[in-house]
Amino acid sequence: MNLNARIQLTRPASFRLNVDVEIPGKGITALYGHSGSGKTTILRCLAGLERGAKGDSIVIQFGDTIWQDAAHFIPPHKRHIGFVFQDAQLLPHLSVGGNLDYAITRRQTDSGPSLNQVVEWLELGKLMHQPVTQLSGGEIQRTAIARALVSGVNLILMDEPLGAIDQEAKGRILPYLDNLHRELAIPIVYVSHLLEEITHLADRLIILERGEVIASGTVIELSSQLNLAIAHDEAAASILECTLGGHDEEYGLSKLLFDGGELIVTRLNQPAGSKARVRIPARDVSLALDPPGKTSILNIIEARIESIEAARQARLLVRLAAGSQFLLARVTRKSIEQLGLQVGQTVYAQIKSVALLTEYHHD
Repeated sequence: MNLNARIQLTRPASFRLNVDVEIPGKGITALYGHSGSGKTTILRCLAGLERGAKGDSIVIQFGDTIWQDAAHFIPPHKRHIGFVFQDAQLLPHLSVGGNLDYAITRRQTDSGPSLNQVVEWLELGKLMHQPVTQLSGGEIQRTAIARALVSGVNLILMDEPLGAIDQEAKGRILPYLDNLHRELAIPIVYVSHLLEEITHLADRLIILERGEVIASGTVIELSSQLNLAIAHDEAAASILECTLGGHDEEYGLSKLLFDGGELIVTRLNQPAGSKARVRIPARDVSLALDPPGKTSILNIIEARIESIEAARQARLLVRLAAGSQFLLARVTRKSIEQLGLQVGQTVYAQIKSVALLTEYHHD
């Protein structure tokens, strides 16, 4: 069931939230924007934690059910929402299993995955008897996510869930979130100010600025648009959808196919035909006018320049069309002038293989 929210709120310090958003009934929808853009306020409205002051308007509808409008208000505990925040707020006197058992006792619906399913998805089996005070940051967040799932929810709200753990722990927990992404048939609303995290996980993206939606669409559509701020973030990257074409067992490599060419990555444990989403940072793409000769770079894609950022800074973004999909390259203005790069020109994008980040999903 889709989730719809039309919100008009005015707050002190001249902050005004004016949004009309639709969140699909499955997959991860990310809310992205700088501090003060309205991300957390939207989550609070979805959760039923904002009633609105005089003159405000909050309309929240989940499927055919009105959760909130001028005449209706379903309280938070009856919306069957799971919450995952930076601070996991686990019960410190209980084990992992004890926290999950407690969540099950408060379950108000039979919908959602079973305890065994959740434990398997998040690989918590060996931790069930472990006191939560002895868990690592990543294990704490996995437990918090599991607790939300077993409580029988129709919707999960995640507010900076990885914000309190280090980069190494994030790298370990992201595959678990990928797994949930594939397994769950409910919507997840994910708030983060980290672009790399969002482009790794999300299907759809809602970009907020000063309380308004400035762009909404799939991550693939929005990630390569030069008119959006996300393309100018240091972590800016393009996203390609590929199909696993096969493996090179001799060299431990796999081939990913898309309509603009092919990519070679480290051997992946998936069968041919699996679908893959590939993230290519703009900073790891260089351009050449002619097919490179002998080089250690395995991934070279013929592409057409669709647009070049109009600015006078030292490094500029170039948007490239490769088949029906797009790449971003961040190159110096000097290189653009020396190569004489122009819109419509054919170039060769050289992609460092280490820059490819893949995540799998099956049809």
